[in-house]
Amino acid sequence: MVISAAYETNVAKLIRMAGDIKNSGLPVIENPICRQQIAQAYIEIMALKYHGLRNFSSHIRTGIPGPEGSIGKLLWSEPNQRLTEAAIDMQGPAGQVSGGPWSVQNGSWQYAFLRSKGNTIEAGTSEIQRNIIGERVLGLPKDAPRA
Repeated sequence: MVISAAYETNVAKLIRMAGDIKNSGLPVIENPICRQQIAQAYIEIMALKYHGLRNFSSHIRTGIPGPEGSIGKLLWSEPNQRLTEAAIDMQGPAGQVSGGPWSVQNGSWQYAFLRSKGNTIEAGTSEIQRNIIGERVLGLPKDAPRA
């Protein structure tokens, strides 16, 4: 739940930034693609938040963590990459600057963007997490026969 709160903070920061940055004289937030990216980020936050609450209540009930944690990792790491990529894109050429007078929000998005790449690798790659979900959550066979 702490992760979803941090993610919510980043979406709020993204919305503020999109209202402040101008492209062709208009705030970036008026671009429908930008609004779609923000809406997608919000939807993904809610999925992460409610999955976390469900996982937490299951842990309280059973006393043991389940493989559903793999779902939480995917619900956070991949959307976090999309969020930071959207932030860099919205900044336009300023998205290439980290720090200094030309950077947006003190270059914090550039660090987050680079860091988000590692999030899909650490604690098990997204591919491994999908295998765990398939086998332990969905009950799929470990090795499917090959044609």
